[in-house]
Formats: sequence, structure tokens, C-alpha cells
Amino acid sequence: MKPDSMQRICETRILVGFLGEKQQTSWWGSSFLSPSSRAFLGPIYPNSIDVAQYSGVCQAASIVHDEHIGIGKHYHLYRLPDSIERALFQCIQAHKVINNMSDFLKSHDTAVERLKELGEDTVKESDGPVTVGQYADNKLDTLIQISRSHYISAFQGDYKTFPYMRCI
Repeated sequence: MKPDSMQRICETRILVGFLGEKQQTSWWGSSFLSPSSRAFLGPIYPNSIDVAQYSGVCQAASIVHDEHIGIGKHYHLYRLPDSIERALFQCIQAHKVINNMSDFLKSHDTAVERLKELGEDTVKESDGPVTVGQYADNKLDTLIQISRSHYISAFQGDYKTFPYMRCI
């Protein structure tokens, strides 16, 4: 996949992760992207705070997604094929993605606006798990965009949604 695609997926994960945290919509009980988390994580991970925040929020979100969707023959924003996961982790390590996004992680509204800038489609309101299509490497950008649209709708409509991709 192209580096800009990886960057968009990382940004989407971070924004959705932020919006789902305890201080925002409380979909998951973590606070990895709160301002105080940097002070807490700094002494433990002085050279990799961004990676620790990213890993923590992704793990918290993945657990909740898995609880609602189940684990099996499907993927979602926080559980993708191993090759994609490795590429995303390399992207986070190589770029200061969270640092570069700090302006968007200040409020619910700024995070939702950034999600919209990354691209959205009109989707039907779908509370709970919702399929966005059949997984294929060459369709991942489109599937993530549809997922992003579901998240935007849910964060604006005050309901929970868990988009997922079926796989063979």
C-alpha cells in the first residue's frame, strides 16, 4: 500500500481512538490521548511516547470492537491483516503522527472535522456492528473511508457503531 494510505489509516485510528476515549464518548475506558497521558507515559517511554499512546488506544479500541463484532473471519479498523499492521506500526514509528495531530486532538469537534477532511461518504445510521464490504487489499482505502463515514455519523449522532470487513 502507498505511504499516504498508511498515514490516513493511522490518522483515522488515532482520531476514532481519541473520540472513543473516556473524556469524549466513553466507548472505551482509556485515556491514552488525553493531555495528562504524556506526563504519565513520559518517564516510562521517554523516547517513544507517541508509539505508546498509539499502541494503547488501538488496543483499547480493538478490545471493544472485538467484543461487539467477535473475532473470526473479518477485519475492522483496529484489526487488519498482519502485513498492514506492520506497515502501520512502521508509519507511526517513522512519523510523529500524534505530535503532528495535536491540534485535532483538543476537542470532539476538531477531531470530527479532521475525520471529515480525510474523507467521508453519506451512510445510513447503523447502531452496533455494521458490515462495510468484503476485504481485499486493493479495496482497503475505500473500506476504511466507508468505516470512517460510519464513525463520523455515530460521533455526531450519539450512538455506537462498529464497522467491519468480511473476509474469505
